[in-house]
Amino acid sequence: MGIEDIVIAPPVRGEWAILNPPGHPKLAYDFLATRGTRLPYRGSVFLRHVFASISVETTYAWRQPVFAPLDGVVVACSDGTPDRERISMVRDLVRLLAFPVKPGSPFQAYGGNYVVLKCGDVYPLLAHLRCGSLHVKVGDRVRSGDRVGDVGNSGSSIQPHLHFQVMENANPFPLFKNLLPFKLRGVQKRVGREWKAMTIAELKNGDHLRL
Repeated sequence: MGIEDIVIAPPVRGEWAILNPPGHPKLAYDFLATRGTRLPYRGSVFLRHVFASISVETTYAWRQPVFAPLDGVVVACSDGTPDRERISMVRDLVRLLAFPVKPGSPFQAYGGNYVVLKCGDVYPLLAHLRCGSLHVKVGDRVRSGDRVGDVGNSGSSIQPHLHFQVMENANPFPLFKNLLPFKLRGVQKRVGREWKAMTIAELKNGDHLRL
């Protein structure tokens, strides 16, 4: 599989917004579940999220199933990192800025509960999974579409979402230094008021997709 030929099945299903938040490189993506708009919850929840706090249960992404994007073998995974079950946009952003993860910390401090797959010569990473949700362990063989866990809010996360990237080896360190480009197959992209079917699609910040 050449670098320019990495085409994968979506790691989640349904309607999702694609984000590259500050600090993320181009090839690392956050998937936030949506319904009709790019908001991750009902519009009436927005102000409470900004100025007070809400439960993760309020978001559309929480507990959504996460799937293997290719056939492969589980080469690394971790479960047991607690989820933050109350979220507050301002408070959580301040916490991340004031108390960043210490250098030398294990990857769980960044990605929370996660799975790394070996799929030929590429290594998909799925992170911020819900505590206790992993369906796999190291050494398990998976097929594309097999459920590996659920979307959570573990690690350095400010709201439930799936962090996804494809790497050239199994080690996520140094962070974001070994990423590979990839494309999704069988998606629909929101263009204006219409959904456009795409056989193969590259991801871009702000995309609104049906997967």
